Amino acid sequence: MVTWDTAEELFDRAMAQQMIPGFAAAAGRGDKTQWQSVKGMAVTHGAEPRPLGAEDWFDLASLTKVMATLPALLILAAHGQLSFKDSVTQYFPNWDARWKSVTLQHLLTHTGGLASHREYFANRRGLQEYLEAISEEPFECESGTEVIYSDLGYIVLGAIVERVAGCSLSEFTTKAVFTPLNMQAGFCPKPPLQTRCVATEVIRNQALIGVVHDENARALGGIAGHAGLFAPLEAVVRYVKSWVSEGQSLFTEPVRQAATHLCTPHLNGRRAWGWALREDGYDVGGDFWPLTGAGHTGFTGTSIQFDLPSGLWAVLLTNRVHFGRDTNINGLRRSFHNIVVQAAR
Repeated sequence: MVTWDTAEELFDRAMAQQMIPGFAAAAGRGDKTQWQSVKGMAVTHGAEPRPLGAEDWFDLASLTKVMATLPALLILAAHGQLSFKDSVTQYFPNWDARWKSVTLQHLLTHTGGLASHREYFANRRGLQEYLEAISEEPFECESGTEVIYSDLGYIVLGAIVERVAGCSLSEFTTKAVFTPLNMQAGFCPKPPLQTRCVATEVIRNQALIGVVHDENARALGGIAGHAGLFAPLEAVVRYVKSWVSEGQSLFTEPVRQAATHLCTPHLNGRRAWGWALREDGYDVGGDFWPLTGAGHTGFTGTSIQFDLPSGLWAVLLTNRVHFGRDTNINGLRRSFHNIVVQAAR
C-alpha cells in the first residue's frame, strides 16, 4: 500500500544517492496539508555545513514566473490596468514593428518567438540594458507558431508589471500578492535572513547563499520576472493553496480557470498562462496526476503541481544544484507526484 511513508522513503533514497542534499516537501487537497517533511542539509560544502530547517528559505528560480510575475499580471488585468491581448509595443512604443504582433499572452505562454536564453550577464547590467538587448534580439519564429520556453519573455513581462504598477516588481508583489496571502517571500534576502537561505551552487569554492543562482537575474540586481524569488516551504504551500482553495484565493474561479486553460492546442507544447499543463515537455506530473493538472519547475530543484477540479497539490523544494548543475531530478519529481496521487485522501 502506498502511504506518506513511501514518500519519505523516496527522498531518503535520493539523499543517500547524493541526488539532493535535502528537501522540504508537502502535499494535500484544498486547504488541508496531509503530509509535510523537511530533511537533509541546507549546506554541505562551500560554507559551514548546516542541517535544513523548516523555516529555511529556498531560491525558487523559475517558480518566480508563476509565483510573482503571473499573479502580478493577473491582478493588474483583474483591475482593468492591462489586457493579455495587448501588444508589447503598447508598453514599449519605441520597439520596432516586429514587436507589434507579440502580445502579453504570447510571452506568458512562451509563444512570443523569443530565444529561450541569452547570456546577457557577460556584458550587460540592469533592466534598461537588458530590455535594449531583448528588443534587438532576432526572433526564432513568428509569434504564436511555436512554444519556446523563454526567460527573455518573462524579463519583459516583469518590466511591464513595473511600468503599469509604477513600482518595482518586488514592491508590487509584496503588496499585492505576498502580504494578502500572509506569505513570507521576496527578492534579494538581506541579513539576517540571508543566513537562513539554502545554499545553491558552489562557485570557486564558495557556496551561493541568499544570492540568486540565475546569472541574468543577478545582473538585473536580483529582481527579475523570470527568477529571483526566495521563500520557505510554508510560503510556497500558502501560494499553491490559493489556487485550489476558494476561501484562500486572490482570484475568483473564472480567473483561475482562465489562467490554467490550454492556450496552445495545436502547437508543440501544452501551455497555459505561466503554467505547464499535463503532457507538456516541461510537465513532471508523473503517470497518475489528473490530466487537468498544471505545474511548474525551478532550475535550482523546486516545483509546484496542482489540479483545480480535485484540489490536489504538491510542493517540492530541493537545492539539487548544490551538487552541480548536471543532476537531473525530474524522475524524482515524477515519482513523488505518483505517490501523492495515491496517498492523498
